[in-house]
Amino acid sequence: MSDLLKALNSVDFPITYEIPSPRGGNVEEYVEKIGSYDFLGRVTAINVCNNPVGKVRIDPAPYAHILSKRLGVDTIAHLTCRDATISGLQKWLLGADSLGIRNILAMTGDLAVGDYPAEDKPESINSLELITGIKEHLNKGRLMPELSTRQSRLRNRYLTDLEELERPTDFTVGGVLLPHRNQEVRYASMKVAAGVDFFQTQITYDSQEVIELIESLESISPRNPPILVSTAPFASPGEMKFLSDTVPQVNIPERVQSRLTGAKDFSVESIEFVLEMYQEIRDGIKERGLKTKVGAHIIPMRSEEMAAEIVRGMG
Repeated sequence: MSDLLKALNSVDFPITYEIPSPRGGNVEEYVEKIGSYDFLGRVTAINVCNNPVGKVRIDPAPYAHILSKRLGVDTIAHLTCRDATISGLQKWLLGADSLGIRNILAMTGDLAVGDYPAEDKPESINSLELITGIKEHLNKGRLMPELSTRQSRLRNRYLTDLEELERPTDFTVGGVLLPHRNQEVRYASMKVAAGVDFFQTQITYDSQEVIELIESLESISPRNPPILVSTAPFASPGEMKFLSDTVPQVNIPERVQSRLTGAKDFSVESIEFVLEMYQEIRDGIKERGLKTKVGAHIIPMRSEEMAAEIVRGMG
């Protein structure tokens, strides 16, 4: 069991914190800034996202490696299926393994056009298949099988001369949960069956939706991986509207919007709401007798100080 998974299962309420990788090769100022966070000791791991909304940035694997070595923090490197073929994904994973990266968050990837809207996206596999490929193939010392629909009498796609690796990888693999998506419980249970080690949700502002999702998943799944519930504070009504309009499957209930826009200080109320939401989730899990270990994943968006206040507030 990886250090991350041990922490997710043992820390009372684990907290992970998301950062983007830089847009250029000079990482010194960014590493120094992250190292100066006064809340860094309260964070279980730093998540390094993978070119969100299709914007080109430094690959998360080497950046996560630098952060881990320089700051002594555990890291989770995001990997999206959106930008790579099966062979490309495996090259990335073998490279990450060689750098000592052990924690991966596997996701299909958003459909934002980013810097290259005309570029074709391979979309060779989805996140469920990527989780399966890592857990059932790379971690067992063999390459992922080809998933072409074309069959041939002269080739067994599961037995090729490229099958064996020099040594197995040892990845802890996370999957994404979207509380507001239709049939999400069924899809999540398939990820559990595929061997996912933990979940991280899409940004959410609805504690009851999260609790009900967990309860439903426990009712059909024989195993209950830890779940990191993601959210992001808003600095302004405009930022709230932007997130709601541009990020798929993010649900901001009307009651939440009314509460924040009617507050004397929007940003302060946003912080208070997030802290209350996490407490409601913790209380709801306990009241319903659920077994799933839950933590928080904080995404700073455009306000690192607000995100820092949330981490400090959770203690």
